[in-house]
Amino acid sequence: MFYEFLFAMSNTLVNRMSSQESTDKSEEQKKDNVNQQGIDDSPEVSIKSFLEANGIDIDELTTFSEQAKKAMEGEPEALLDIPHDEVMEELREKQKKIEEAFNKIIELRDEVLSKLRDEKAKRDDFNSKVRELAARIRELVEKRNELQKYVDEKKQELNTYRQTLRELNNKLELLQREIEGFSLRKERRIKAQIRKYEMVLERFNIPPDLEEKLVAKIKELSEQLRSFKEKEEKWKELNKLRRERERLRDSIGALRKALVLYVQELNKIKSEIRELRKERDFYKSKADEHHMEVQKCVKKLEAIKEALDKLRDARYKISKTLSKLRRFKYQMRQFRVEEEFKQVVLKRLTEIKSRIERGELEMPDLQFLINFGFLTEDIFEKIASTSPQELAKKVAEELGYTS
Repeated sequence: MFYEFLFAMSNTLVNRMSSQESTDKSEEQKKDNVNQQGIDDSPEVSIKSFLEANGIDIDELTTFSEQAKKAMEGEPEALLDIPHDEVMEELREKQKKIEEAFNKIIELRDEVLSKLRDEKAKRDDFNSKVRELAARIRELVEKRNELQKYVDEKKQELNTYRQTLRELNNKLELLQREIEGFSLRKERRIKAQIRKYEMVLERFNIPPDLEEKLVAKIKELSEQLRSFKEKEEKWKELNKLRRERERLRDSIGALRKALVLYVQELNKIKSEIRELRKERDFYKSKADEHHMEVQKCVKKLEAIKEALDKLRDARYKISKTLSKLRRFKYQMRQFRVEEEFKQVVLKRLTEIKSRIERGELEMPDLQFLINFGFLTEDIFEKIASTSPQELAKKVAEELGYTS
């Protein structure tokens, strides 16, 4: 029977809590014309300033008189000696003010959420542009690096050509000195003179002394011709090197022109990278600005949640206490004399406290505590499927009895 009763009461409690939760959601969705000082783009405006601007003082709303505290947090015996009507009036007034403040704060929360979504969208849009620009920059940097490598290689090739050209010029200068005085006309003239002297020796019978002179002259001219022959080889090499130098100069000229174009393209890419980086940094700064606003909104929402949690807790305690007081007053009206009522209640509470200490709490005791307002029916949610000892412990905690 005990657990059947417990199950029935639990179902009743769940239904009531579901109904209350729906009511709370409906209340949170209400939109009043909240003072527009609530949302200000300047960072100096805080949640506290908004609450103050709208006459909301969380500390004041969650502060109660000593009598109300006894009703809300005291042991069951405290309900016997407090001014019930005054306390209930105080709690109803608090309840009304809390509902008004709650709705205003919900309005603020919706506005902050709207601003948060807007700031996130702007931040994400700027970050998307940053990513696009960063990708383009990476492509250009890769292209720049490849082109820079190619330019460096061509510069090295140009330096090699120049070094080769210097070496050729040195060789040409040396050969030019070595063939100084050489000409093909002189060589041909010497050859012709040698042939003429040889023909004289072959065709004519000349005196010995003249023959001797001609032979000596041929020998002398032959020596000169041999020297010219050596210079002729060097002259040929000189001409070959000159042609090679011209080809090298042409290659250097073409390479220099190409390098000018490559360097121009390289500078163009570098300039584009600089401009893209400036643009990227601009969008990055914009994204950072909106991210800061996002963080401010998140902090505001945290503060709003904290304020709402405090109000929800106070609202729940007030509702629970009013329910207790209404039940208590209803039971009190069943007695003709108040003192008699107090004696009966105190006696029953003493018995229950003794049973709690022994861990022997029974369902009639639990029903008495609920009927007289010392407990609310949501206790069943906390004690479902518990042993008698656990039941006694949890009820003691709810009643404020120390173990």
